[in-house]
Amino acid sequence: MYLDYFGLKENPFSIAPNPDFLFMSERHKEALAHLSFGLGETGGFVLLTGEVGTGKTTVSRALLKQLPENTQVAMVLNPSLTELELLATVCDELKIDYDKTSFSVKDFGDAIRQRLLENHWAGGNTMLLIDEAQHLSVEVLEQLRLLTNFETDTRKLLRVVLIGQPELQQKLKQPILRQLAQRITARYHLLPLTVNEVEAYIRHRLRVAGCERPLFSRALVKQLHSAAEGIPRVINLLCDRALLAAYGHDQMVVDKKALKQAIAEIALSEPKATGLSLGYLATGALLGGLLLAAFYWGPRLLTPLVEPQPQASPAISASALDKQRLQAQQLAMQQQAAQREQVQQQQQQWQRLKASSILPDRSWQLLLRSWGYDVPISQASCSLVTAIDLHCLSLNGGEKVLREVNLPAVVALEDQGERFYAVIRHWGAKVELWLGEQSMLVSEQWLGQRWQGEFQVLWQPPQGFDGVLKQGNQGQAVYWLEQSLSLIQGQAPRQTFSFDQQLSQQVRQFQQQNNLNADGIAGVFTLLRLNQQIYVDQPRLQEMN
Repeated sequence: MYLDYFGLKENPFSIAPNPDFLFMSERHKEALAHLSFGLGETGGFVLLTGEVGTGKTTVSRALLKQLPENTQVAMVLNPSLTELELLATVCDELKIDYDKTSFSVKDFGDAIRQRLLENHWAGGNTMLLIDEAQHLSVEVLEQLRLLTNFETDTRKLLRVVLIGQPELQQKLKQPILRQLAQRITARYHLLPLTVNEVEAYIRHRLRVAGCERPLFSRALVKQLHSAAEGIPRVINLLCDRALLAAYGHDQMVVDKKALKQAIAEIALSEPKATGLSLGYLATGALLGGLLLAAFYWGPRLLTPLVEPQPQASPAISASALDKQRLQAQQLAMQQQAAQREQVQQQQQQWQRLKASSILPDRSWQLLLRSWGYDVPISQASCSLVTAIDLHCLSLNGGEKVLREVNLPAVVALEDQGERFYAVIRHWGAKVELWLGEQSMLVSEQWLGQRWQGEFQVLWQPPQGFDGVLKQGNQGQAVYWLEQSLSLIQGQAPRQTFSFDQQLSQQVRQFQQQNNLNADGIAGVFTLLRLNQQIYVDQPRLQEMN
């Protein structure tokens, strides 16, 4: 609609994948290097995770492009499969004939092993790439591990690339999957783009589309980066809508007004769209092709996102340009009417969402899931966690204490006199909540108005810990403490089971380095901070500096 107006050969910000617009930021290049290194080893698994829209597909396509020509690749794009369905899909991808009526797991395994050997004897490699791997069941993941058992004396015959959202990392921490986790030779978590990378990203896509002049100022890029939180797919949506708004206003560059309108139109503005999930937004827009499909139900999305505009005057020039501008205005008005209807539906959905969370069991199920344990809702409670070497900890103190603990937490909230439960999963520029099965972003102000400051977390105390460790104590917990501190402080462990003066000094040094009360006594908060540095794979509320 605006291509001729800005001198563009094609849409620079289409969310459809187009290899001509491939942009590899430094972190994308780093991710590619990690995966390539892992695949170059003796074989096994490599892991790529990241939030929706951060560019995992970009990295995977770049990885496929640089594979040797003698590599046969099997791709699984729908991972919601049973063990037999997975093996059948692998056979289909590797062009292996099989009997669809009678093949067993063993038959599939034998056929796949034969093809792997044939490729190896021919001097080639075989790779299996699975997207959206967080949806794989434990049974299917275990079957994948068994496939990587096929090997020669020097190398594995199958390399497996798992691509998924952050939940995949937690799933792989389950004890039942520990053998698979040990075979991961490289892993990388893809973060959103920085401000500088967003600026380069926008400039690159405009240049490929035929526009050399800057349409977005540096100051505008900073605002756009903040609104999209650095997620490329959302950046595309914003830029596309901002260019359309500038075109509708007869402007040759995008200004703050046009960007503000774009943010409002895709429900990213803070006052009216708190609770929006960017990942859901991007995925919804991609699949549905409609802007309104990108809304995540939010607690404050209660008013129209864009004020109604006056009816366009019928006195319109017959020129093609004016006709296009009229079409743009009419489209905007249709969207505004649809948004008003959407608001009512969102209010109803928010009420249903709260009603489904009036008991804490669903929140406990979600909290356990963040630690990698998927349990039935009937078993999700504090009474279960001791069986999986976790312990419940109830604390008070609001944001300050929760940030210090730095763990996902179950909280009780109250909205319009209704009490319900949620999981605070991440605390950054906004707070990410899990409510039911939905993820949502809210402001600190919104949360503070509904939260009294009490919360519960899961953590891993050392065996034998009864609340405090100090001089004179003995046992396994003391041994763990000395071993852990020695590891962090670069000292040779003494392997002592007695809490002596030297260990007290080690504790005091650690407390000073971590802005804790330096009394030489290891209490809950000291051990929580120590856990963050020892157990690098445990979930965190916010990233460590």
